[in-house]
Amino acid sequence: MTAKDLLNPHPVTITMEETFGGALEILLERHIRALPVLDSAGIYRGMFYLYDLWELLLPKAATIEGAITDLSFMPGSVEELREKVLEAGPRPVTQFLKDKEAPAIHPETSIKEAILMLYHHDGVLPVVEKKTRRFLGILTPWEILNRLRDKG
Repeated sequence: MTAKDLLNPHPVTITMEETFGGALEILLERHIRALPVLDSAGIYRGMFYLYDLWELLLPKAATIEGAITDLSFMPGSVEELREKVLEAGPRPVTQFLKDKEAPAIHPETSIKEAILMLYHHDGVLPVVEKKTRRFLGILTPWEILNRLRDKG
């Protein structure tokens, strides 16, 4: 079995023209953690993650693995955090694109290899054509778990 057999070919996606605020609104409305970003030709350009919001709200030092883990000394209010979100709202989503957290896989990627990548990258794997990076869909743990649950 390969990624092509399990991928969701119609996930919610956004274009490169979307803003941080617009993308965040989609995540909130749909209760999803990531949005593939496509250009006008359907080429995969990266992922916008809910984690981009956390990164925006946290001090830089706290986002470095193993750096600061106790932030109790830093004051903060909901109003301050909301202001940061509002300031980022009009910024282009392209400023937040990440590909390193969820590298793209190809339709021929074996299911075991996909599971290993999900284990290491937790979340969403974009499936793209090998040569063109044309977006084909996404593979998440849910597609795999639903297939494992199938009795047919």
